[in-house]
Amino acid sequence: MHVGSIYAVRTPNAVLGDNTELQPTKLSQQLYDNWCYCRDKCPKPDLLVLNGEPIDGSNKKSVSSEVWTPRVKDQLNDAEKLIRMYKWREMVMTRGSRYHVTVDNTYHEEFLAEKLNCIPYEGLFGKAQEINSTNRDREVTAQYTDFYIWFILGGKRFSVCHHVGYNKTELYRTTALGREGATMIFAEGRWFPKGEKVNIIVRSHVHYYVQVRYRDQISFTTPCWKMPDEFMLRRGIGGTAVDIGTIELIVEPNGQTIVNEYIIGSDNYPRPQEINFDKILK
Repeated sequence: MHVGSIYAVRTPNAVLGDNTELQPTKLSQQLYDNWCYCRDKCPKPDLLVLNGEPIDGSNKKSVSSEVWTPRVKDQLNDAEKLIRMYKWREMVMTRGSRYHVTVDNTYHEEFLAEKLNCIPYEGLFGKAQEINSTNRDREVTAQYTDFYIWFILGGKRFSVCHHVGYNKTELYRTTALGREGATMIFAEGRWFPKGEKVNIIVRSHVHYYVQVRYRDQISFTTPCWKMPDEFMLRRGIGGTAVDIGTIELIVEPNGQTIVNEYIIGSDNYPRPQEINFDKILK
């Protein structure tokens, strides 16, 4: 989501720490409208997964010049408002890049996940906490986020992790994702029980959508909610056009898996202003 970046989605009137309301820009309004469009497509998911980086952070390397506030709390508050537009039954979160979500060694995704009542878990040798049989409270002995999460839904095993290899050239964008899927064959008995398999692999980080399918396995990277910033443009514009949207995955009772791609098309895609000097100099 990268909430906090001037190039990312935010609520129309995001609030700063002194209660000042920001007026929407043309870009922020377009992204918010697109957010509402995707929310309307799947408003009540059984499970909502936020795969890292709900906020952009203080952006120290750009001296906070590309964020509408360097205060992490303000960014988290606005991200929470956007997420709560969905009406989920359960929710889990993973961790993204340290640069965006940490101050020192504090992962701020932890605070947001707790506020959203996400299921706590530990990625390595941990166990997700079950809901108490008498109420919604959980006996929390684990953390709320980790760098990856494994879960079963509809009889399918999911492997979800924020990071994956990036490629600026569209031709090779399936390579890193295909490698993730293929190497899971050799991970049997290590990352998951012997004699079983991974059905769904979800990765993020790269800001573009790609899907790779093998037999009984679907892998995809998720689209994003942030347009290119200075970091992405450091090697030129080519290959930096991101995919904006949300992915819905449905597991039918018969085991059929359906992937619905709610990705913003060219008609509603935010585009930069273009100066027509032919008219100016006419």
